Amino acid sequence: MPIAINGSGTLTGISTGGISDTKAIATAAQPAGTVVKTSYVSTATFSTTTSTSYVDITNLTVNHTPLSSSNKLLIVAHIQNLVIVNPGYEGSIGLNILKDSTEIAGIELRSKDYGYTSLSVSGMRNCTTGIVDAFITAGTTNQITFKCQNKMINGALIEINPGNQGGGTDSDQSSIIIYEIVA
Repeated sequence: MPIAINGSGTLTGISTGGISDTKAIATAAQPAGTVVKTSYVSTATFSTTTSTSYVDITNLTVNHTPLSSSNKLLIVAHIQNLVIVNPGYEGSIGLNILKDSTEIAGIELRSKDYGYTSLSVSGMRNCTTGIVDAFITAGTTNQITFKCQNKMINGALIEINPGNQGGGTDSDQSSIIIYEIVA
């Protein structure tokens, strides 16, 4: 059957899995490895913790409703953080990502104060970007909530988006993005 453009702008003669009635290539017609949907959030909110248990990072939560339960999800979080270390000691922070209430990825970042700078008088400060990622099967077409957490493993204080403390102008941003990929 030939493809025809009707006077109303609709198409006829397209086989199933081609172009949908929204005039977009249907998800079923996408080749494996194609990114079909993204969900993203970023935050500049400054926060601190001394908790040795994981706590939610303020405003670093994103909801994603998969198009297909068999699709893959690549979750990538960039978390601006500062570990303040007591003089002569190591400091470390734990960062993780939860899918609903289950941890799916986590890392530990370490800082060591060797006492080589004048900062060792008040403790070393190590500002980094922690990158946490996971690659999972969606497993559902219901909404999934992804969120980032942090905890202090060693040290004196953990700060998230430290350049924004007291209205700072460094414009630190932490973010989480979900890429949904056709399996």
